[in-house]
Amino acid sequence: MELPEVPVNEKALARRIKDHVLGSTHDFYAVVHPGFEAAAREELRELGIAAPRIAGSGGITFSGKLEDSWRVNLGTGTVSRVLMRLVEFKATGFGEFRQKLAAFPWELHLADAARVVFSIQAGRSRLWHEGKLAEEAARAIAERLAAYGRRASFPEKADAAAPGRQTVFLRVAENRCRASLDMSGELLYKRGHGKFTEAAPLRETLACSVLHAAAIERYRIVIDPFCGSGTFALEAAAIFSGRPANSGRPFAFQGWPSFRPARFRHLKDELEKEMMERAPAGAHKIYCSDFDPKAAATARHNLESAGCSPLAEVDPADFFHLHPPAADPAGVLLVMNPPYGRRLGEEENITAFYRRIGEKVRRDYAGCSYAIIVPGLELEKALGLPHEKKILFHNGGISAALLIHHSVTSNK
Repeated sequence: MELPEVPVNEKALARRIKDHVLGSTHDFYAVVHPGFEAAAREELRELGIAAPRIAGSGGITFSGKLEDSWRVNLGTGTVSRVLMRLVEFKATGFGEFRQKLAAFPWELHLADAARVVFSIQAGRSRLWHEGKLAEEAARAIAERLAAYGRRASFPEKADAAAPGRQTVFLRVAENRCRASLDMSGELLYKRGHGKFTEAAPLRETLACSVLHAAAIERYRIVIDPFCGSGTFALEAAAIFSGRPANSGRPFAFQGWPSFRPARFRHLKDELEKEMMERAPAGAHKIYCSDFDPKAAATARHNLESAGCSPLAEVDPADFFHLHPPAADPAGVLLVMNPPYGRRLGEEENITAFYRRIGEKVRRDYAGCSYAIIVPGLELEKALGLPHEKKILFHNGGISAALLIHHSVTSNK
């Protein structure tokens, strides 16, 4: 149905955006890797967010002005996505759902001609049909926008990745509906520096979460002997240099009516200055290696492309033939995501392989701290290394644990 043109007082609409979006406090939800909520919460505190709260598995909630959420999107290394909470209401029928959703001021949040897609989860509710929910939500939003001279399109999922996409998250449970707006766009592990990948890479957000959980700021040297594409090194270099993790990429909120480019540039400059001043003091070094020469070459390329070459060295070498750098072991953090399953191949029994890793660490890296990813209790026992902290999580659908050990002399 073609909706009629409606004359709009643009100045009044701009004032409402200024007062109710830019000038008001909002609630936000940060999606994090389950198991690393505490590390993400601490990172948000360092970014200046007051009282971030763990909200169950995989989530952090916080409140603040819109610009606070810009800071999180720019600066976080651990968060996968940031959502802005919009409205929550009770509905037991689709008519009531559409009516209450249409009462929300979408014209303050969606730009004219926005391409709106829905991410819907529904269960334990009378409103359980996701297709019908999407249909009614699209109708409600279109009618509300039309009243303010705005239009929106609602592409099919096959077209959901088109430029200008804006995702509306709808969660319906026990007859309560909550709508949120995606601020990030593409998931935040996509840092924007064109990284090449090898087999089974860690996502950047997970690698950064591991480093924060292991208190990387205590150490001057990071060693990654199974570096793959160099993800640990890239994230460690950003932390050591005080560089905001996502400063080189775009965000969905940059297409909102409330976005102010000049304010965003100023905030970005201020955040870069703050993070550089807060970066760990002293000289730092990152040593990477991989027994696969192709992987080592990829890591070297990625580090050079990201401008990290002064901090990092990459060697195509087997961990079992490496010697640790001449440095105080108390200042060394060994981070490892050893191969397993298909990554290991048929050359060696995986249990024996992890046993050899444990022996190598005990023999050559005594006094160093470490953070090692281990897939399963059997391999954890084969590794045989002491640890004070164990974080359970999933990586690529595989159950894993992060084992963290801080040497006595480096513990603060």
